[in-house]
Amino acid sequence: MNRAIAGPSTYVPSRTAARPRPRGSAHTSRRRALTVRLAEDAVGAVWVVEGSRAETPGEAGFAEDFYFDLGGSTPAPVKGIRFNTGSTPVTVTIPRPLGIVFEEKLDGIYTTIVVDEVVEGSNAARADVQVGDVLRITSAVFNVPGVVDVTAWLNPPKSTNCKAYFVADKQSFDKVMSAIQSHVVQVDTPDGPIDVGEVGLVLERKGAA
Repeated sequence: MNRAIAGPSTYVPSRTAARPRPRGSAHTSRRRALTVRLAEDAVGAVWVVEGSRAETPGEAGFAEDFYFDLGGSTPAPVKGIRFNTGSTPVTVTIPRPLGIVFEEKLDGIYTTIVVDEVVEGSNAARADVQVGDVLRITSAVFNVPGVVDVTAWLNPPKSTNCKAYFVADKQSFDKVMSAIQSHVVQVDTPDGPIDVGEVGLVLERKGAA
């Protein structure tokens, strides 16, 4: 199983996680160090939609909706994320670097991304992230291609880096880690590129056995 330390599939399919410029190798085949800068102006990136909890007909558990702040005038809704009976949805906004070691674990026929270690004294520890928490959604930075029209050969469209979210369910470990790592890429705004100061996570915390 893969394991990595993070120091981001309900998304528009044509958008891909933005990739930082290579800065030399900092990983092995099983463990990768994601080194990012700490932001002092972190604000809430994700929260539960109040009153959204609903039973899931024909399935055990319940569904919950969330809002992600993507920098626009209204937050982006993520609807119908299913949780197991007895578990608790946890939303955290963590300044970078995180200080979480994630591990890929088998859960039935699927794999899940689980918090395997929280670095002592880290931002994740201060946010009360706990070992065993399952990563369900993370914020991310996606690169969105520009609109192509008949004049594109004269004015090639410029792609844009924008805030987004990435649902980790049934996704590969590498894709989820790339989404988290994408926060090192600046987001394009009308006033120019800006740093992303925090990571928003939706976690599933299982109840006591």
